[in-house]
Amino acid sequence: MNALEHSAPTFDEPAVVVGVDGTQIALEAVRWAAAEARLRRLPLRIVHAAPYAAGHDAPAVRRAQDILARAFTVARRAEPGLRSSTHGTEQPPVDALLDAAGNAHLLVLGMGGGERPHEILIGSVALEVSGCARCPVTVVRGRLQHPDRRPLLAGVDEPATDEAVLDVAFSEARRHRDRLLVLHAGGPRHDTEPAVQDDLADQLTSWADRYPDVPVDLRIVPGPPAPALLAAAVLARMVVLGTRGRTAPARVLFGSTSRQVLRRCGVPVTVVSPHAHPRETGLVASAERRRW
Repeated sequence: MNALEHSAPTFDEPAVVVGVDGTQIALEAVRWAAAEARLRRLPLRIVHAAPYAAGHDAPAVRRAQDILARAFTVARRAEPGLRSSTHGTEQPPVDALLDAAGNAHLLVLGMGGGERPHEILIGSVALEVSGCARCPVTVVRGRLQHPDRRPLLAGVDEPATDEAVLDVAFSEARRHRDRLLVLHAGGPRHDTEPAVQDDLADQLTSWADRYPDVPVDLRIVPGPPAPALLAAAVLARMVVLGTRGRTAPARVLFGSTSRQVLRRCGVPVTVVSPHAHPRETGLVASAERRRW
């Protein structure tokens, strides 16, 4: 067991999981994840993947332990009463995070980088994980707090096909006492006609009935969804949207709405796959898993 772990990692236990890599944005993600864990009354699991420490090279192991120790200290200071644990592994980052998030309610990642696509898209762990995780994945890049109350923004194609997105969005809005803005974009101009708006509003009725304490606004705009979401996100606390899963590599990196929003959005973005469920096991990593 890692000497920094305050308890043995129990991946079958529901938790909020956060991945760290030693960067400042990762520590911001830890603070965000700690607050979410407190609200959900769940423990926080801090994970660092360090394939560079293979072979138990002493300086590399110390570096990995220092990264975990700093993250643990940030979590403890942010939420003193929260039960937190650390876990280090020599697995590749994507495999390690998917493994550690096995029964997680939420996986949180920080994503840094510049504004040019090759700086933050190629090889990005956050983008790869958000495309295939079995639980919702929140990517933290920008603003975490606002002086005023801002709504939660959910992007949907059709309510009937975005049930997982709406389940997460309504639950999150209730948890934080947010107003929920549901945005539909990407269709032809006739999508803004009253009949279409009425049809989408009717489809949202079941969620509104289940969450009567969540104020809901529906906005329908023509044109591509990514620019519409990014424009609306300027006044949002967080964005929730879906992904259709893995496709061809070029489309995974540059084509999907979720990845365009992740690349450019200034507020945290939660990505939900159609099969996401907080208590599902998730993808199974290699049976050979070494820990220090």
